[in-house]
Amino acid sequence: YRLEGELDLHGLNRDKARHAVSGFLAYCHDMDRHCVRIIHGKGNGSPNSGPVIKRQLDGWLRKYRDVLAFCSARPEDGGTGAIYVLLRRTR
Repeated sequence: YRLEGELDLHGLNRDKARHAVSGFLAYCHDMDRHCVRIIHGKGNGSPNSGPVIKRQLDGWLRKYRDVLAFCSARPEDGGTGAIYVLLRRTR
């Protein structure tokens, strides 16, 4: 699959990240994009030293009916700090 879009969540809090993901997925659906990357980071700058957005993102994506699958990206694409998302075709 060829990446057809990307969203970077660095610097966003949980609420802003959720809103950004929702808008991004809606945009991808409207533009009939199928394979995208979401960069969530590894949580190195988090006050609690953990990947807050990464854990949240897992739950958010499971609730979208247009998301067919998602997995961690290859090391050159962000590794465990990013995920690939495969979206259902609209046409």
